[in-house]
Parts: sequence; C-alpha cells; structure tokens
Amino acid sequence: MRSSSGTAHRRSSVKDSRGPARGTTGLPVLAMTVPVLGAVALWVVTGSVLSLWFAALAPLMAVAGFGDRVWAARRARRRDDAVAQADSAALSAALEEELTHRRDRAWRASPDIRRLLEEPAELWREVPGRQEHLVLGSGDVATELPAAQLTGLGAEGSAPKSMTRVLGAGGPTMRDAPIVVPLRGSLGVDGPEPLVAGVVRAMIVQLCLVHPPGRLEIVGDLPESFAWVEELPHRVTPGQHRVALGFSSGWEGAAGAADATILVGSGRGAAVRMLVGQTSTGAAHAALETAETTLEVVPQVLSEFQASLLARSLRGRIAPTAPDDSPLALGDLLAPRRTPAPGAGSRTLAGAIGTSGARPFCLDLVSDGPHALVVGTTGSGKSELLRTWVVSLAAHYTPEDVVFVLADFKGGTAFSSLRSLPHVTGVLTDLDAAAATRGLEGLRAEVRRREGVLAAVGIRDIAEGATGLPRLVVVVDEFATLLSSHGELAHLFIDLTARGRALGIHVILGTQRATGVFREALLANCLLRVVLRAADAADCRLMLGDDTPQRRPAGAHSAGTAHVRRAGDERAVRIRVAVADDEFVSELAARAQGARVPAPWLEPLPADARLPRREGNDDMLLIGIADEPHLQRQEPIGLARSDRGLCVIGAAGSGVTTALHTIAAQIDRVDAWIDAGDLEAAWDDLNRVAVSRDGAVVVDEADALLAALPPDYAHAAAGLLETIARSSGEERQFLLGLERLTAPLARIADLMSRRLLLRHTQRTDYLAAGGMASHHDPTAPPGRGRLSGTLVQVYRAEASPRSGAASHPSLWLPPAGLTSWVTRATPGAERTHEQWLAHGVEIMSPDDVLGAGVPPMIEPGRSRVVRAEPEQWQRFWAALTTLRAQGPLLIDPSCSGEYRILTGRRDLPPLCLPGAPRGWLLEPGCDVGRVRLG
Repeated sequence: MRSSSGTAHRRSSVKDSRGPARGTTGLPVLAMTVPVLGAVALWVVTGSVLSLWFAALAPLMAVAGFGDRVWAARRARRRDDAVAQADSAALSAALEEELTHRRDRAWRASPDIRRLLEEPAELWREVPGRQEHLVLGSGDVATELPAAQLTGLGAEGSAPKSMTRVLGAGGPTMRDAPIVVPLRGSLGVDGPEPLVAGVVRAMIVQLCLVHPPGRLEIVGDLPESFAWVEELPHRVTPGQHRVALGFSSGWEGAAGAADATILVGSGRGAAVRMLVGQTSTGAAHAALETAETTLEVVPQVLSEFQASLLARSLRGRIAPTAPDDSPLALGDLLAPRRTPAPGAGSRTLAGAIGTSGARPFCLDLVSDGPHALVVGTTGSGKSELLRTWVVSLAAHYTPEDVVFVLADFKGGTAFSSLRSLPHVTGVLTDLDAAAATRGLEGLRAEVRRREGVLAAVGIRDIAEGATGLPRLVVVVDEFATLLSSHGELAHLFIDLTARGRALGIHVILGTQRATGVFREALLANCLLRVVLRAADAADCRLMLGDDTPQRRPAGAHSAGTAHVRRAGDERAVRIRVAVADDEFVSELAARAQGARVPAPWLEPLPADARLPRREGNDDMLLIGIADEPHLQRQEPIGLARSDRGLCVIGAAGSGVTTALHTIAAQIDRVDAWIDAGDLEAAWDDLNRVAVSRDGAVVVDEADALLAALPPDYAHAAAGLLETIARSSGEERQFLLGLERLTAPLARIADLMSRRLLLRHTQRTDYLAAGGMASHHDPTAPPGRGRLSGTLVQVYRAEASPRSGAASHPSLWLPPAGLTSWVTRATPGAERTHEQWLAHGVEIMSPDDVLGAGVPPMIEPGRSRVVRAEPEQWQRFWAALTTLRAQGPLLIDPSCSGEYRILTGRRDLPPLCLPGAPRGWLLEPGCDVGRVRLG
C-alpha cells in the first residue's frame, strides 16, 4: 500500500518533467542562424567551399535535437497519465470503502424493517438518536468529507482532474443509505392509494419495531383497511409520545393531538411531503420534498398481510407477561396460618404477596432486603402490591414485632383502609404537606432513639438480642412526587437505607419511574427490586439488570403481574400479586392482638397554649412550646432573665402583643409599656426610661410608633430606643414588638439577644426580618412562629401586665400676673380664648398693652394674657424677651416652626399633637413643659 508521502513525490516529479516538454514545440532559430553566419564569414575570409558545409550541419543538428526532445516529452506524458490513473483508482477505492463504512454505520444507527427483523436484539433497543427519527427507505445521500479525512484517504496533492473525476462536481454521494426524517411535526404521504397504504403500513411497523409500548402510542381513528393496527400493543398501551394517523377525504378518520402526524393521502400543510409512484419496471419510488431539498427515495412497502403478521408477532412478544384475568385473594394464601412465636420479628419479616406458578411467593425483608424498590406505571397494580405486602406482614406478626409508617403521595386513598390495623402507627398524605413533612422528619429522631436503645443494651444489631423494639417498615407510594415537593427528604431516605438494617428500620419505596428518581446511594442499599409494568426498557435494566419483563398493554388484564429480583436471584421471578380487599383488612384488624404502638413523631403544636403556673422565681421567662420533631421533643422554651431582651416581629393579628404580654406577666416590675395608642405619653415614657428606669420596658408597635411621630421626633425616638436596648440586661429586660423591620429599627433589633418571628403575610417582609424562605407560613395561627429557627407556639397569659393608666394633666389656666401667649387664629385657640374669658382672664393684644414699650402694671390676683401671632410678637421683640424672663410664655403647637426662635432653645419640646388642646409652657427658671388647654 502506497504511503501518502511517496505518492506526492512521484506527482511532483511528473509535474517537473512536463515543464520542459511543453517548451519543445518550436525550432531553435537563433541556434541555427549563428553557425550559418559563422560559416559564411569563414568562406569569405578563406574562400574555401568546405567551410560552407559547416553552415549545413547546424540546422541538421538543431532538427535532430528537436525531434529527440519531442519523443522524450511524449514518453513522459504517457508515464504521467499512467500514474494519475493509478492514483485515481486508489482514491476511488479508498473513498468507496469509507462511504461503505459510513453507510453501514448509518444502517446500524437507523435500521429498516428488514434489518430489525434480522437482528431481534435490536427490537425496542434504546440507541441515542434512533427513537428521534423515522426511516422512510433508502436513497442516495450527498455527504461531505473533511480535509483531514481526505488526507487520510491519500487524496492530498491529487491533480484537480483526478479529484473531480473521483468526487464529482457536487461531492461524494453515499448510495443506498437510509433516508430518515425527524419524528415531529407532520409528514404527508400522497400518491396512488394502494402504494400510499403500503408505505404508511411500513412506517407504522417501523415505528413499533423501534419504540417499545409505553414510549410510543398510535392514535387516531382508523379506516377498515388499517384494522390490523388494533393488534399492535402500541395501540392499546398509553405512551409517552403519540403518533397520529390523519386521513384525507375518501379515507375515514381523524387524528387527535399528537407529537407527530402522518397525513395519509394528502401532503397539504405538511412540513415534509412524500410523493409515491412507480417506475417503468413497477418498483415503488418516491420523491421526498422538504423545505431545503428534494430527495429520490426507494420507500419501504408492506402488504396488509405482512403488517398484520408483524403486529401479531409484537403482541405475542409481550403476551408471556400478561397475568391471569381473575383476581387472587390474599386471604386464600394466608389461611390457614401458624401463629408466630413471640419476638419472631427480630429474626425474620416474611410474608406472602402472591403466587409464582401454583405456589405462594413470599418475600422476607430481613433476608431478601433489607429495603425494597417497587416500580409500576399507572394501572399496573403498584398500590395494590404495597397494600398486600403491609397486610400480609400484619397478618403474620403482632405490633410488638413490626409496625408501619405509610406515606401516600397520590391523593391519600391507597392506605386509608389500613388505619384500622394496630400495626399502622400513622398514615401521611400529600393532602397535609406540613403533617407529612413533620412525620418524615420524626423518623430522624427515631433513628437516634433506636441507636441509643441498642447502645444501652450493648448490641449492634436488633437481631442479636431482645431490645423491646419492633421492626419499623416505612412504605412510600409515589416516591417521585414526595421528592418533587420535599426534595430535602432525599437525604433522609438515603440515611434510612444506609443505617436502617441494624436498627430494624426497613424502607419500601414505590414510584412510576425508576430512572432519574432513585439515586445511586438508594440503589446500592435497596437490593430487593419489584417491577410491574415499567415505562421503558431503561427502568427494567436499572431495576432488574435485563429486559425480561417487556412492556404490557395497559388495562385490567395487565394489572397484578410483577417481576421480582432478590439479592441472590440470577434472574427475575415472575409472580402474580394477590389482592387484599377492605373486608379482609377489617377482619384482620378485628382479630389482631396487641396494643397500638404510638407514632414515631409527636402531634403538631396546639393552636392555643396557656402560660403554665410556676412556683418561685424561675431563671427563665417562658415564651412558648418549642417543637423539635427531629428530637421527638416538645418542651417549654424561653428567655433567660439575664438576657438583654426579645424582639418580636409579626403581621397584624399574628400574636405580637400576646407574646409581649406573656413575657411581661412573668417580670416582677414593668416600668413602662409603650405603644402607638398615646403618642404624647409614649414620648414622655421614652425620654424618662432612657435616662433612668426601674424594671422592664415593653415597646409594642414600634414601627407604627415611629411612623406616627413627626420626623424630628421619630428620629429622636429611634435614638432613645437604641439607648434603652444598649442599657438593658441583668433583670432589666427590653421587649420590642413591631410589624415590619424598617431601617431605623433594624439596628435596634440586632442589639436584642433573641428574635421571635411570627406570621408574615409577605415573604419579602419575612426574609427582611431575618427568616428563612422555607419557614415562611402565611397561614400560621396566632402565636405560631420561629425562635432562633425553632418552631414555637407562644403561651397566652391570663392577665395583661401593662403599667398603670396614663395620667391626664389637669386643665391649665393662666396664673395671676401677665402671661404671653403665642398662637395663631386656629379653632382650638379660639375655644381656649373663650374658655379663659369665661374664667375671668383678661386677654389683650400687644398693641393695647405694650404700645408704650413698657409692660403695664397689673392688679394683684388678676390674670392678664397678651395674645399675638409670631409675626406680631416680632414687632415687640424686646418686650417679649422681658416678659419671658418675668412670667409664663405659652406657645401653641401651631407655632412649632417659630418655637426655637421664641424660646431660644434647640432641644425638642414635649410632643404636642397637631390640633390637640395642648401648649408648650416656658416659665422662668424651668424646663419647657406641656399643658392641657382644653
């Protein structure tokens, strides 16, 4: 075999030899003329006639040399043509070999009907890409060869004429290759009716040979000529993908919604159109028209007899797995039975679940397990098998030997009738997601509890000795649904299957699909496998290791047959599953012995919990009941008296005030209870307790309080709250309640030692308050929340420990002497004016009293008030300064903007609400105070 380098060398040599040959087409005129001229010149000089013979020799030599070169060029050309033909032949052979390999690979990837029938192992075999296309027939397919592959074929350096001769103008063509189209959209088949029917029959059979029942379903109403399709298992078995047959006018039927549609007898509106016809010899041919190109196809054609024969063959392929029509009662297998010895469950856990042949078939979770996986599509009898398994074990063992936790995540009806069995400690359903999560989380605590019991008696396995622990069997129906809604529980079941055997915990997981549901860790520990009707061959191979249990049609005739493979089985065993009806369950529950075992989880927290009475002064201030299902514990939780305090955050009606009442009721002295109900009293209390206090401080509705205060007062109040929080602790607790954690309060909440999050309507508010997204529950009852991540129900105290009622100052009247009053003409000021007049107070304007610039003399015991607006007082500024130093100065809240100018003070005065009958009173030598004017 020539190497590519040697070929290139010879080709370059041929090219070099051709170069000079092309230059010999003309005579060397100059070479002939020069000798002639020299001979003539010699004759002229010597006069010798012999010198003229030299002139004749030169042309003769030139002609002879020309002839020699022409002969050499012809010989080189013949040699070059021979080499080119040999290279072309070698390239053609290598190219044909490559195209043959490609065609063989293409047919292996997409076999037609003949090749599928010649290789039965290829039927229903999953090959990447095979199930995504439909083989229509064979034809010539243009292909492309990369430059690197041409080099590998020895084509580098080939002459352009050779490459064109071998590859052709349009590139290489792969003849008799499979013609495929994507199995999606619509495919129209048009032409003579008999030919179209034969081509469509081949298409249907091709699809059914490639796709197993359960993956593909043939839908659509069929004419009488297609009655043979009813014999296909793909017609009666629901599939993941649907292919519809649609018929044009003259062909009865219509196609429903499907993934792909074959339009029979019409190509109008189809994405791909196939026009069927006949050649002159009578052979079928077709033109395949797509949006990009048109291909000539030799289609596959089947007669109705051939199609019907293949349909019956496919149905017979799954027939051996079809169960008997009549149901098998579990009671017939269990009666009569021998009563097991006490403690038998510590050594074995065997129960009959059906028959294999004519004999009962038993499974032992201890020796065959310790855990099991059950796979079956809808209608295959998976739920009935799980029921039968539970009832069989309950009939063989007492509750002291085995108990069950049943989880039904497909509506809650599968295990409802089993609640009456004393062995069943609880039934969890997807209808109550919170209870289901709680129950499954309780299994974590059960694992730790059992580990503690085994450690206490000094054994490592429950089968080694008497521990008083019954075996616990956890049965889950629709495990995939459980994981989709509670993905975090996947690690729980992995842990149960890894550690459960020695602890006497067994897991039976049922699901419709195995692929993508069971992780490697689960498969490694669950050696007992049961498959009813699987969705595809991948599930069979994953569960059983082979394709023995093929697909079966859906319906009553297919339910109840299963294939079981235990750890020691070489092949799966086909069984017929027994049925445990409700009547048999009721009879079994009536005669069952032994008391009902409590569930391995505690009941949910109560919606209302009263604060328990305690004697003495405990070191803890109780908040509520903590729920810790992973520890199987519900205990009081509280706040240490030495802690700084507690921040309670929750929506309106969530129990924030109740929580503050509960804690305050346990404190000996509450110095102040502050809320947004009385803003003036709240401001006064904040200023008082920020400086000096004796006891706890409770601030409720802190966010509402800051929002209601004027901006200056709100900013100052936030500072006062921070001062109170920093000075709290050591028997001086600070309790803060709010609805939303706003920016001014976030820093204060961070200073608190504990934080209680109650119900929040909005998830964003809950997250902003520091909660976890998984803990947000907008439907939680009042008092239900999270304290440092732990679920709690807040206690409710009997009495409200608020501080004494807010004091209301007495009505202020101007004292004897001269009082300066700064006010505007507001309705409140006019009412005060009339009230003072009624009490004999003389009210005058500055012009009347201070016109002379000197304060007037006042009779002893008589009250006189000088009233004016701020702008009027500015005309008598000197007099006002004198009056302010000698007598009271009263400022109406409507003049708050001029307060600092009128008083000369920069600190905030006591809060006076706008419109309220209040005023700021500044007396000589005293701080500014608030007085009631009405």
